[in-house]
Order: sequence, then C-alpha cells, then structure tokens
Amino acid sequence: MEDKKLRALFWRIDYTGALVDGGVSTTVRSLIKEILKEGHDVFYFSGSRAKLPSNVKIYYFPFNRFYRNFPEIFALNYNFRSFKFAKKVLPQIQPINFIYHPVHDFNFSAGMLKREYGIPLFLQADGVQYWIKRNWGKLYFSKLVLWAEEILWALSDKIFTFSTQLKNLLIEFGAPGEKICINPCGFDPEIFHPQIDARGLKESLGLEGKFIIGFSGTFELYHGISFLAKSIKMVVRRIPQAVFLFVGDGSFRAQLDEIVKQDNVQKNTIITGFLPFEEVPKYLSICDVLVSPGINNPDGTEFFNSPIKNFEYMGLKKPILATAVGQQKEIFKDRWNALLVEEKNPEAIAEAIWELYRNPELAQTIATNAYQDGIAKHTWSHRAKTLLDAYFSLIKK
Repeated sequence: MEDKKLRALFWRIDYTGALVDGGVSTTVRSLIKEILKEGHDVFYFSGSRAKLPSNVKIYYFPFNRFYRNFPEIFALNYNFRSFKFAKKVLPQIQPINFIYHPVHDFNFSAGMLKREYGIPLFLQADGVQYWIKRNWGKLYFSKLVLWAEEILWALSDKIFTFSTQLKNLLIEFGAPGEKICINPCGFDPEIFHPQIDARGLKESLGLEGKFIIGFSGTFELYHGISFLAKSIKMVVRRIPQAVFLFVGDGSFRAQLDEIVKQDNVQKNTIITGFLPFEEVPKYLSICDVLVSPGINNPDGTEFFNSPIKNFEYMGLKKPILATAVGQQKEIFKDRWNALLVEEKNPEAIAEAIWELYRNPELAQTIATNAYQDGIAKHTWSHRAKTLLDAYFSLIKK
C-alpha cells in the first residue's frame, strides 16, 4: 500500500502579501519537495504567491486588494469564495488522497472541502490562532476566530504540530489530543550543509579575520533578539574582533537598532534585513557560532515554537548556543550538541560565546554532534515520512 502513488492537495489560504519566504512557506515548500521525491503528485491552492518546484500544479485565487487593511472584515468572505473556487477546480484534478492545510485565522474552508468531498484532512497547526491573535496581534471577533479553529479540529483526521508545548496548548483550547501528531520543523541537507561555497562573502562584508556570531529569523518577541543584542558589548570587551551578524528583519528591528546604538557597538553589528532564502545558508556558513535566544511568552505560556533555524544550524555543522526553553531543551543536550543558557540573560549568552571562543575543542564537539543528530533525525525527509505514514495508517483503518 505504501507503494501507491498519491495525489496531495496543499491548501494554503493565509495572506502573505509579497513575502514568499518565512517559516510557514519553508515548511510547506520543503514537505512538498520531499513528497515529490517519493514519486507522488502535488497540487497547490493558495491566495498568495509561492516559490515551489516547477512540477507542482498551482491554482491561485487572489485576495481582495483591501484584505491587508481590513483582514477580519474580508476573511469570512474570502473563506466562502475560495471554497467555491476549489469546488470548480477539484473535479479537474481528482482523485485527491489527502488535503494538507496550514491553519489560518478565521478560515475553515478546508473543513468545508473535507465535508463536501470526504477527502482526509491533515492540519498544520503552527499555534492556536485565538491565542496568537490575542497575545501577538489584535483581536476583535474572538469567538469567531476560535469557532473557525474548532470546526477544523473537529473535521480533521490528523493535526500536525511542531512541539510538545504546542500540543499541550492546543489541547488546553479544546483540540482533540488523540488527533495530534508532533512533527517538528527540519532542514534540507542539500541546502544547509558544511561545504557551502561562500567565497568572497566575508571580504564583501568586511569580516575577514573576525569572530562572527550569527542569528537568523524574523525579529519577533519570542525570538529574544533584544537579549542577544544586549550581550554584544559584553562579548566585544573580551573579543574585540567579534561581529554579530543578524540575518533577517521584523517588528523588533527598531528595538535592536536602538540597543546597538545605545551600547555603541555599531561597528560590531551587521543587520542584513530579509534575504532571499537561497542566500541565507551562505551568510550563516561564515559564522563561528550560531545563536537561538528564544524566550517564554509574557503571559507565562511556555515557548512552543520549533525554530527552523535550530535544524538549519545543525546542518551547517556549527557550534550552537541556545536558551533552555521549550523544544530547544529537548533537541539540544547541554555541552553535547549545543551550549544551553538561561533565557533573557545577556550575561549568560556572552559567557557562553566566550567559552566557545576560548575552547575550540568544545566548539568542534558541539558542531559535530549537532550535525550528526540533524542528519539522523531532523531532515525534512523525516518530516515528510511522518506525514505520509499518517496517511497510510489512516486508510488502513
């Protein structure tokens, strides 16, 4: 049965604007790539543009041009319009074996497809949308956003989520625990590997002879970049040639800029802004240490993310420094495949960087063990296998 050629529909209806890279985009694109490698067919329905392999059949249904300004007003309208669009296209591509749907706020159209056609529905739950909107954004129609999620939870056959912490949060808000499967993020060893050719990059950035501490990701609260920024002046006192390379951008960019300016460490800091995904491995490959300084949430909710950066760091075979929060303290073992430090503690971050600088043997041990763990357990191939195994297990029942 596992030799059967499948036809998967990826149904993604979250507004991304012009952004074609990012955590969800990388996850979806990587799973699709691995499913195609297994010889299956993939179809893609979306309201936003995406960078996908050329052999994916893409059906694009654009958002109202005012959606970005009034998302909660237009969300329900788009929900039903996109469902009607899907009903027109689905007969042309049937049979579809399963739908894979990253959950987005106010949208339950994938559940409508499941109910209409009886196609198995797999959800990707990056969080509880109600919690995310309430804690990280604005929320005007709280009952409506939770109601939409509850519809999807009820109609789904499997809910894939990234961490034990996020599974617990989903259950707390009413998601059926027996449906939830933990399937963390991963990395592509063809893209993130130790042999990346970044010749000329150090020279172009003025980083030759420097000790480079790297971070990649969106600059959001839970990434803890302000605490990493506050460690710069402490590190530079001990390692004058240290330079911090921030690869990314986001809502906390202004705070990062302010800390760098106040501490007068502009000469020791480079912020690239958003880079095309294919450029990110080159920038990280020139780093001597890679940092993941995530923090728990202000309301006391444990850090529930599964940062893609952690697995990409592993693939690059670099020494890793991470805070002991959430999944990070599960995939990383202190002084084995990472140095783990207390969250929100710039002094601890600086001390750990100093230790890796003066102890090359420890740094090499961490890098080697992290790489071996990544290849053995944390590639996107492993994640796609979990998804496909769930489908075959479902139909056997």
